Amino acid sequence: MSEERAGQATSEPRTVTIKDVASRAGVGLGTVSRVLNGNENVAPQLRDRVFRAVQELGYRPNSVARSMRLGKSYAVGCLVTDIRQPIAAEMIAAAETTLGRAGYTLIVASTHFDDKRETELLSLMQNRVVDGMLLLVNRDNDPDVTQRLAAINIPMVLWERSPSGGFDTVLTKHRDGARSATAHLLELGHREIALVAGHLDTWVGREQKAGFDAAFADHGLDPAAGLVFEVGPFKMRELEALLRRERPITAIIANIDEIPAILLFCANRGLILPRDLSIVSIGDASILEVMTPSITAVRGNGTKVAQLAANLLLKKMSDKQPETVPERLTVGMQLKVRRSTAPLGTGGENGSGRQGRV
Repeated sequence: MSEERAGQATSEPRTVTIKDVASRAGVGLGTVSRVLNGNENVAPQLRDRVFRAVQELGYRPNSVARSMRLGKSYAVGCLVTDIRQPIAAEMIAAAETTLGRAGYTLIVASTHFDDKRETELLSLMQNRVVDGMLLLVNRDNDPDVTQRLAAINIPMVLWERSPSGGFDTVLTKHRDGARSATAHLLELGHREIALVAGHLDTWVGREQKAGFDAAFADHGLDPAAGLVFEVGPFKMRELEALLRRERPITAIIANIDEIPAILLFCANRGLILPRDLSIVSIGDASILEVMTPSITAVRGNGTKVAQLAANLLLKKMSDKQPETVPERLTVGMQLKVRRSTAPLGTGGENGSGRQGRV
């Protein structure tokens, strides 16, 4: 070897080891190991010293060696239908934070409601040997999906899905949410109400439809026939048709993802809210509060759903003898009344009544 090459070889930085971290922190190797593995049985001041030493030295653990030694990948697979949805992003962020504190990395993928893609992603996650899964499958009333999930020998928790069989789930009380939204409109005198529900082959859609029907029954009324649409096939032409009916709709309940398109439709046709149409959003966001008019909404808590699901999964991944009875956790919804809804025929403060059909 030439002197030049020898000099280059000796100038390369030495890899920082766990022993270096222990020496810098002034603790034993066991303490460093427990801190890095997320063991909580370490005094806070010692944990802080270890983390400070890790940062100062730029220590990077050998994740491959760690996985082989412990028989774990410290990765969790996560499927959602569409990562672009605000509620999906909220849930992913909360789950990632909760799992990250325990030393896990969240690997996220969207199915885009494509069943073939969902099957491929589930297989990919199994083959990559993730330690657990958080799943929001396309449809939870399909026996093939239930059978496929049951065959996966990896701890999993489903969120916002409730298939038959023994699966751990965390769910939002969408029936209560849709029921309160519909009751609010009925109490304002509306009867011709459209519901743009979630897909009816999912827990969310089925529960929203059930809550909608229950509110009509509570008021001694038959559900408004023909006014329920799944998100998938719902287009603005359906809204146009609903407004051109012999008895046009006076109110609409829609998932938050549909609200921008509905508001644009109304603006393009000169409809004034709530004079011409009362609107309730299933799902809430700060932007709905500052719109003109502000949008009445049924507020869930995606962050809490995700935290409960992540903690339940952590429990399942740590249990050497997991519970045989599946857990089912629920999170409530709350109606936030704002200015996009008003008594039928009055339009609240924005007008004197509906101006006829579009």
